[in-house]
Amino acid sequence: MGYHGNNLLLSAIAIFLSPINTASFTLTTVQTSNTREHGTRIKSDLTDWVIESLEDDDQSITAADPIKAGEGDTLPENGLLIGRVRVFAALHSKENDDNSNCGDDDIYPIYLLLGRNGWGTGVHPTTRLCLEWICDSIRDGDVLLDYGCGSGILSIASLHMGASRCIGVDVEAEALVTAERNLAMNGWDTDGRFQGMHTREVLPYDICPPKGVDVCVANILIGQLVRPSMVAAIVTNLREGGLICLSGIRPAEVDALKEAYDDSIEWLDDQYSELSANETLNSIESYGFDCGRWARLVGRKRVDKDGDSRFIEQMSDLAVS
Repeated sequence: MGYHGNNLLLSAIAIFLSPINTASFTLTTVQTSNTREHGTRIKSDLTDWVIESLEDDDQSITAADPIKAGEGDTLPENGLLIGRVRVFAALHSKENDDNSNCGDDDIYPIYLLLGRNGWGTGVHPTTRLCLEWICDSIRDGDVLLDYGCGSGILSIASLHMGASRCIGVDVEAEALVTAERNLAMNGWDTDGRFQGMHTREVLPYDICPPKGVDVCVANILIGQLVRPSMVAAIVTNLREGGLICLSGIRPAEVDALKEAYDDSIEWLDDQYSELSANETLNSIESYGFDCGRWARLVGRKRVDKDGDSRFIEQMSDLAVS
């Protein structure tokens, strides 16, 4: 069935998933003297129905702080060094950058806002595992699918590493807004380098057609990662030979996750990794408890001689769930 697929079934799925109006929605711009825009409301490229009624003049989805980011995570004054990026809260003083190695051409700063559902700063072991892998694995020109993008931190890091474009997908509209603003604050708001999409807008073989994206990173809990609709959404939009990095899982859940993707993914066991909270800087300080040990799986999409027709049917579940 391949990329042309079952046109009738795809059309039916599209009716469920397509947005009511694809015109861009303009958010009120708040002027600020700080170049790292204190949660400035920018012109959004997200579709109308995703972001309508999320904010009013008195309440913003995002805010900025010198040491807190994401959903209230506390970052060190000199930032979190992870791979080739160093993560700061949005109002971190650039005067301190001289003490944090950000003058090094190989270290890229990432600034993050506080945001509703803007999860992902690097204080959780799974985010750190994904960031470390991105810094080692993204190649110039790669197109990344950031499934469950949260704050957008993985997309920002990927663009710093040379990705040509990132597509961030999330089920939470607030997360998509937060990600879009974080990308803009870090200088990636031009030339379509980042595109935010709601989960319900994802169609099989529709992201970066006709081949699919080069890399997919999904840092999501096991209950969602193994759903047939999510497996289908990811696998059908990843090119043959493309890389997939999955986290958000406990070591005891690895076998179940492998089983869900085994038909399409060849696992690269040498890139498997685990990390615990007590090995992750500022994790326990941010959460107030030990969130335990987590795992990362990496694989490569197989050449599917029989085609992926079975996934199109699975995508119908995504349309109504």
